Amino acid sequence: MNGEKKELGMWVGHAARLFRRNLDQRIAEANSGYGDMVSARNVWVLKYLKDHEGEEVYQRDLEQNFKIRGSTVSNMIDLMEQKGLLLRAGSEKDARRKKLCLTEKAETVLATVAETIRRFEEQLRGSFEARDYDLLLRLLEQLCDTLDALPETNQTGKEPEEKPCFR
Repeated sequence: MNGEKKELGMWVGHAARLFRRNLDQRIAEANSGYGDMVSARNVWVLKYLKDHEGEEVYQRDLEQNFKIRGSTVSNMIDLMEQKGLLLRAGSEKDARRKKLCLTEKAETVLATVAETIRRFEEQLRGSFEARDYDLLLRLLEQLCDTLDALPETNQTGKEPEEKPCFR
């Protein structure tokens, strides 16, 4: 980026935005016949559900796996349900919980965009030496682990009080 020295957060944020924008465009093109916009994040959730087919997957599983807040996941699930991509169904293990289920439309979307995502990632991988690509993935994983281990702070920058046990 113009040879300017950037801070880590700027590079990570810039790369994430470019990655998501490019992937969202490719997914939209591949999925153009279905009307509703399906984002990369939607596809990752659908893929997670597909990979855990036969298991009961709940909202909390998505929160933990994707490291996103409950309200964000709840809104995403609501939108995906409105788009006809997933359903909430009663749990066979716990009547108080709702499991997430793929719809036929979701299965079709996944089949349609899977090859698009594979080609996109292959294209990106091809711009790196194999060892550099592996190193990039290891460093990103290490960065995520490091950030995950940091204590959360509230708006004042201070560590929050204990989380309520009912969350």
